[in-house]
Amino acid sequence: MKNIFRSFIHISFLFLFVNSCSKDVAIPKLQDRTQYTLNVSASEGGSVSPETLTYYGETVVTITATPDEGYKFSRWIGTDNDNKSNPCGKGRQLDKIFLDCHITIKINSNREIQAFFQRKSE
Repeated sequence: MKNIFRSFIHISFLFLFVNSCSKDVAIPKLQDRTQYTLNVSASEGGSVSPETLTYYGETVVTITATPDEGYKFSRWIGTDNDNKSNPCGKGRQLDKIFLDCHITIKINSNREIQAFFQRKSE
């Protein structure tokens, strides 16, 4: 009787193993592992961070533009916020407290982005 029980257990495990290797099992899709280059530059009067880096596709990146003394942030070129009334995204306005401009983009191709600054008028 003991041998019959052991055989039953072995057959059950074999049945479970074969069924778990079925072709009908969904295989999860791997994330996009393509790498893209983000080049960010600044005009005279400020700096940006990051400048040039490589990211995997679908990565969300925050870019910061910081004006030098005597300058203010003006606009972006190459982002999803080009030519918008508030180029810094998420309802944020530039003022005396927050001089930096932050934008967030999703990397899905090679990107060239430039920040522009202009002299403050006094």
